Amino acid sequence: MEFNAFRKILLKKGLEAGFSECEIYYTQGESLSISVYEGEVEKYNLEKSKGLSFRGLINGKMGYSFTEILDFDALNMLIKNAKESALNVECDDIQFIYKGDKNYSKVKTYSEDLENIDPSKMIDLVLNIEKEAKSNDKVANINGCKISYSSSSHSIYNTNGLELNNKSNILMAYVVPVVENNGQKQDGIGYLIVDSIDKLNPKQIAKDGINEAMSKLNGSSIESKKYKTILYKDAMASLLETFSNTFSADAAQKGLSLLKDKEGEIIGSEVLTIVDNPLLNNGLASTPFDDEGVATYKKELVSSGRLNTLLHNLKTAHKANTKSTGNGFKASFASSIGVECSNLYIEAGDKDLDELMKIVDEGIMITDLAGLHSGANSISGDFSLAAKGFYIKDGVKTHPIEQITVAGNYFDLLKNIEVVGSDLKFPMSNVGSPSVIVKELSVAGK
Repeated sequence: MEFNAFRKILLKKGLEAGFSECEIYYTQGESLSISVYEGEVEKYNLEKSKGLSFRGLINGKMGYSFTEILDFDALNMLIKNAKESALNVECDDIQFIYKGDKNYSKVKTYSEDLENIDPSKMIDLVLNIEKEAKSNDKVANINGCKISYSSSSHSIYNTNGLELNNKSNILMAYVVPVVENNGQKQDGIGYLIVDSIDKLNPKQIAKDGINEAMSKLNGSSIESKKYKTILYKDAMASLLETFSNTFSADAAQKGLSLLKDKEGEIIGSEVLTIVDNPLLNNGLASTPFDDEGVATYKKELVSSGRLNTLLHNLKTAHKANTKSTGNGFKASFASSIGVECSNLYIEAGDKDLDELMKIVDEGIMITDLAGLHSGANSISGDFSLAAKGFYIKDGVKTHPIEQITVAGNYFDLLKNIEVVGSDLKFPMSNVGSPSVIVKELSVAGK
């Protein structure tokens, strides 16, 4: 059945079945990914997906159901399953079907330049990326070379008259060259995320990957002690992403975040501002509305070190007697509403990486962190992570460092940030950061 006909019948049947309010969330998308190896296409994956979830309030309880098939049988199944799930709800939390906002911001999430993308052109590009990387005589092999295109749309319709639609698409390519010198091997990654296939530069992607790999060669450990440290943009972004759930009001209300009831308090350095911005043009998590239909907006979670707000959906906002921040999102069409960040990042400063190194004078720069899933406690903030980077002396990089472990506490680290750099970047994620100088970081080495 065609979607528009299906959703009109479903909402009508929902009210007739006793639901006081009903809502439909519908998503569909497609993706094409191509991996190459040794000059040939290794994998070619084309996937299409769609799904619909139905939820409704009955006797004050919210029931959920979902389907991937839109037919007459699905209509009755959705209503039946939603009723049954509402009866089984034991939680007393008040839930809402949103009536909508007066205004929704415009944000660029879709590029017409990527429409009807030619797969053969994608294949040529990714083969050229691998060829460019292998043309360097220091490259021993390629650990991965891939190009992918994805597009999706999501819609919300409810019996309160809300009708919202948005679509997005993106093109991404990367290569992971492995370089070898005197028997030692290191890898690096080069990548680009673009809104036009003409902006995909194979030479630049290969060059970035090779340069990163080459810079890691001949690394050595360093003495165990505390060092003045630059956390390079990629490393700082990975830390911010690992601990992003601390800003969730849902986590706080469940006692899983140390930021519970800390709004208005100083939690970081005065140079630190952390932003959640769903209106960032071409951001990987940009959207004019969340999955509850609440209008999204740019917000400073932390301003000059002070915690302004946690991230809320309608349920957590009601509990906290505040307004939703437009961060009610679903992991998939079949999921219930949770709380998630959109494009989360530390606001950039005005000093480039060379200036940061001059300020440090002597210390270290951490570029890679490993073990974030097992070595970081997202509740306490404690972390102990394998790391790589560079030693800094007289304000310049001198040699690579490896076989070290950095340890500390994330919340202490936020307070010890002294300078924020200007090199903000999102490393293939919706969480980004510039490089930052931290007063000191404990290093276990030799």
